[in-house]
Amino acid sequence: MAAMRDAGVPEQVATDTPSVLFGFLNGHLLARTSAEVHSAAAVPDLDADAYPALAELAPQMADFGSEAEFDRMLDTVLMGVTQAG
Repeated sequence: MAAMRDAGVPEQVATDTPSVLFGFLNGHLLARTSAEVHSAAAVPDLDADAYPALAELAPQMADFGSEAEFDRMLDTVLMGVTQAG
């Protein structure tokens, strides 16, 4: 908290950041420990007619629950915190 305040991160962002990180980490851990992650199809087949954009991007989710995905998503969360400051 002190580092964020020293860096000029707005007080509300600094206050919200621990909850955001906790939620992100919990979600990732649940994904990693879920039985679905260990199956052959971690990302379900998507109805391309109902969800065309999501179905088109589904191949980008092939590493769902992986360390690489964790790193990318954590970078995204931290980038949001720094941009809010």
